[in-house]
Amino acid sequence: MLFAAAAAAALISTPALGANLLTNGGFEAGPANNNGTYYRGPLAPEGWSRVAGLEAPDIVSDAYTQAGAGFLVLLDPQEGDRFLDMNGASPTGGLYQDVTGLAAGSQVTLTYWVGQWAQNSAGDLVATLSDAQTLGQLATKTVSLPYAPGAQSSTWTQYTLTTIAPTSGAIRVQFAGNSSSVARGAPGLDNVALEATTGVPEPSAWALMICGLGAAGLRLRRRRSARA
Repeated sequence: MLFAAAAAAALISTPALGANLLTNGGFEAGPANNNGTYYRGPLAPEGWSRVAGLEAPDIVSDAYTQAGAGFLVLLDPQEGDRFLDMNGASPTGGLYQDVTGLAAGSQVTLTYWVGQWAQNSAGDLVATLSDAQTLGQLATKTVSLPYAPGAQSSTWTQYTLTTIAPTSGAIRVQFAGNSSSVARGAPGLDNVALEATTGVPEPSAWALMICGLGAAGLRLRRRRSARA
C-alpha cells in the first residue's frame, strides 16, 4: 500500500509543462527590417496583432546602433537576432496574441524578458493575461524602468505571470509599453513564452504507479493464500 500511495503522490506532484504555445515569441520572424537594422512601421511582428489605439512596437536587430550622448545601445537581444522596443514613433505601443484550445482550469504561465535596451529607454511595460473571448482580465504585471541616460550597462530580467485557464480555453497575451516621451525608447521585450501545466504524468510517475500497484496486488494474493 505504501508503494501505491507513493505512486499516487508522484502523479499529483509531477505536472508536465508543454512547449511554447506562442507563435514567434522571440520576434525573429517577419516583417523584414525596413530601415537597415530595425523595423518601424504599421505591422506587428508575425503571429502578433497591434493593440487598438497603440502603435506597433519597433523591432530592433542586434546590429542597430545609436549615436550621441544619452542614446548608447546597452543590450543585445536576450536570444536570437531581434527584440522589441515597446513603443513606436509615439510614446506608446502594444501587441497581443490569442491562444486557444487550453484545458479549462489548467495553470498557464507566461515568461518574458525586459530590459533598458538603450540609455534613452525608460517607462512602463504592462503584461496582461485575459480571457480572449470576454476580454476579462485574469492577471497583470507592470515593470517600470527609470530614465537613466548616463547608464553604461544593463541586463535582461525575466518576469513571470501565472493564471488559470478560463472556461473558454482561450487566453490573450498582451504587452503595452509607454515611454512618456517621443524622445525616448520604451522598455525592451524579448523571448516571450506561454506554457500550460497539464495533469499528464511523466513516464517516471507511470512506472512508479505500476510498481506500486503490482506490489500491492502481490501482497493481497499472499494474504489470501495464507488464509486458505
